[in-house]
Order: sequence, then C-alpha cells, then structure tokens
Amino acid sequence: MKLTITYDHSIPINAFQWTPSVSAKPLHMHTSLEIGLCTSGQGEFQIGDKRYAVSPGDLIVVNNQELHIARSDAHDPSCYIFVNFDPGLLLAEEEALLLPFAYRPECYVNRIPAASELAAPAAALVRTIHRELETREEGYRSMAKSALLELCVLLLRNYATGWSQREWQRLTASFRRIRPALALIDQRYREQLELADVAAALGMSSSQASRFFTREMGRSFKDYLLRLRLREAKRLLLSTRKSAAEVCFESGFQSVATFYRLFKSEAGMSPQDYRRENDWSAIIEKDAQPMSR
Repeated sequence: MKLTITYDHSIPINAFQWTPSVSAKPLHMHTSLEIGLCTSGQGEFQIGDKRYAVSPGDLIVVNNQELHIARSDAHDPSCYIFVNFDPGLLLAEEEALLLPFAYRPECYVNRIPAASELAAPAAALVRTIHRELETREEGYRSMAKSALLELCVLLLRNYATGWSQREWQRLTASFRRIRPALALIDQRYREQLELADVAAALGMSSSQASRFFTREMGRSFKDYLLRLRLREAKRLLLSTRKSAAEVCFESGFQSVATFYRLFKSEAGMSPQDYRRENDWSAIIEKDAQPMSR
C-alpha cells in the first residue's frame, strides 16, 4: 500500500520515533524518501525481496518506489528515529542529491552498518533533525533542513565511492537525461503507454530510447513498465477491497488472463492468494499519518 505522508511543518520534513511490531505487518511504500536510524533493540527490515538484520547504530535508506516494513525482535524490540522528506526538497537544492535514492533496487544495499565510517556522522544528523523538529526552537526549520542536506551529501559521497571521476560524470549526466522518462512512466504507467511516448520525452528515436533505457536501468522499458504495474497491483490488493479484475485494469493491464499469468509468474501465487497471504484486512487506512506505519 502507498501511505499518504503529511508534514507538520512549513518544510516537507518529518522526524519521529517508532517501535515496529513484533508480528508481521503488510508491506507499504510512500511518496516521501526515508532514512531510518535504529537507536536500540534488534529486528529485521524488509525492503522488497531483501531482508536486513538491524541493530543499534544501523541506518536504513528507502526510496519512494519500494515496498518495505520493519519488524522487532520479540525479546529485544527495536526502536527507530525515522526521517521522511519530499524528494522535491533535494531537487530544488542540487539534483545530484537524489542519486542515492535513484538506485536499482536489486543492486542496492539499503543498510548502512553501524561499524561503517558513514554511520556515526549520519546518525548524528538524523538525531539533529529529530531534535530540531521536536523542540521547535528559533530557526529550527533552517537547522533541520541544513542537517538533512548535509546528511544527503554524505550519502551522495558514499554512493560515489569507488567511481572514477569519468564514471561519476557519466552517471550524473545519464541520470539527468533519463529522469524525464522516469517521471513520465511514473505518471502514466496505469495507462496505455508506449516506447514512443518515452522516446519523445527523451528527445530520441524509439530504437535509441530502447537501448538507452536498457543500458541505464538494467532492464528494458517493457520490463520496467511491467514491474511498476505489478507493484501497483500488489498495492491495490493489499489496501483495497477491489476485485482482482478491477485491480488488473486499474494497474494498467489490458487483459485479465494476461494479468493473472504475469502476476503468478512474479509472485508465485494468484492475486487472491497474495491478498490472503498478506492479511489485507489488517491494513491501516490509506490516509494514515507517519506514526501509523
């Protein structure tokens, strides 16, 4: 399901403490970007098909495209400070700051271990953001925003480690070029969208756009679009009472038979079994506040 995030301040940043449930809860995603700091206890963080054991001092980075949830250890429940923020805040400052969140999910390690050099300074900035938004002392908005930008710069530099200057320049240039296509797909993947539409957004021919998209995203446009539609189908199955046929068409599929075949191939079960397996009746309301995770 996709949570609607609201912000309590005039800047699009939230920070809050949260203890995950010990029992399994449905996966969710939200429009904001997210950085979590485990402050105590033990637990597990699931992001898509990836699972991370989490301990105090570990940080978790989550973008706005992946389903995720945390779970506490039954004998030593975990506690987190989470920072949620709007991607537009980074875009308005420096486009490259979005790069740590524009990852290919299957290639990205979301956990920053406490033992890493990045963890301690990043954790201090997470705590600063939380403290400033909690105390609301004079100038707290500027302090919180400043700390968030510094945190994202640290993530960016960590992300760039190991890349040569030439490789990094190519990556950032490619990100700028492909972003209009990704924005178009995100807006219209529920509709009948063709490669020609993406090519027009990129200012390329269809053949050029196909090669460029596959090279930069690690998968073809068709496969990328399919995964978005399947992700939306899962969200609808978990967050609504809509029938499988309604979910099919609202996710962008044109045929119920095709939808069933592709969904079962990807999820290993039918849409109805997926809904039952994930206990859809326990899901919170779609307009939940960040604390109601």
